[in-house]
Amino acid sequence: MPGANDGASGVSVLLELARTLPSDSVPVWLVFFDAEDNGGLDNRQWIMGSRAFVAALTEKPQAVIIVDMVGDADLNLFIERNSDAALTAEIWAQAAALGYEKFFIATPKYDMIDDHTPFLEAGIPAVDIIDFDYPYWHTSADTADKVSAKSLQAVGETMWAWIESQK
Repeated sequence: MPGANDGASGVSVLLELARTLPSDSVPVWLVFFDAEDNGGLDNRQWIMGSRAFVAALTEKPQAVIIVDMVGDADLNLFIERNSDAALTAEIWAQAAALGYEKFFIATPKYDMIDDHTPFLEAGIPAVDIIDFDYPYWHTSADTADKVSAKSLQAVGETMWAWIESQK
């Protein structure tokens, strides 16, 4: 699938964070996982990349934020129910402080098994920021014309401000 939103949008947010975070920022790991959607193919499991990453950790991060399908032109980021509640509240409050509450909707909606799951299982606070109402998910219509710079900006600025607030 083309994956303009499912795949590329989260990557674009991380790449922009890598480019713009100040050198005196708190330590941040920008991690790109693979093999999330292979579950059921050739008897493979889901979220293989993040599971392998967590299994190889020698130190635990303080928090993990997954940005997945965050570029939808009709962005609706509901609270993912399995995510760490305190971390979710911090991020949604940061989004609201920046005026992005129309994108970060403070209502729980989905229970996801996603790349945040292995971190939660390891006792690491983790949040899945995902627009699972994206109608083009896993279709050949997940193309660049469905992605919005405003959506990416809202998520990127929220992540940037939250990271900077951790100093």
